Amino acid sequence: MIQTIVASILAFAATNIDDIFILMLLYGNRRIASANILLGQLLGLGTLVFVSYIGSFIGSIIDQRFIGLLGLFPIYLAVTHTISLIRNNAEADEESAVPMKTTSLIAIAGVTIANGGDNIGVYVPLMATMDQFEKIQLILVFGIMTYLWCVIARYLSNRPVIARQLEKYGHIAMPIVLFLLGVLILAESGTLSLII
Repeated sequence: MIQTIVASILAFAATNIDDIFILMLLYGNRRIASANILLGQLLGLGTLVFVSYIGSFIGSIIDQRFIGLLGLFPIYLAVTHTISLIRNNAEADEESAVPMKTTSLIAIAGVTIANGGDNIGVYVPLMATMDQFEKIQLILVFGIMTYLWCVIARYLSNRPVIARQLEKYGHIAMPIVLFLLGVLILAESGTLSLII
């Protein structure tokens, strides 16, 4: 039992360490409800774990290059965010404020899934070595770790020095980070060979 919990914590930390920075940017954006960030993370990670769970029974799943196509989603978000910044018009901000609150949960889940597409490669073989009870333990640990990840990111984003920088540069950093994340996902998964 302890061995499964430790393995689950290590697998989560190793595959989600990059999420801290993205979560800090999200928590630094006051237009996104904190609850949506947590729920989006849980939905996104839950989807990855579900796919991995199914994959652990099947033995092999979709070609990694096709999973990498999810990298197009953060690129799409980066482009739309950049267009919104370029418009920089108060009327557009007022119109987008309400949809941002309602759609951010799905957008955050999408970014989590896209960023964690390669996590499936770690989770499937790990789950394939576990019995049913151990898989349930892993899922519970991942849920707790997701909550802790959000708490840490929110704490860091609310530190005065970090918060000032996020407020000052977060709106510029977000599309850049999302774009680079998308390109990285496409490159690491070998998906560029499908596109080019």
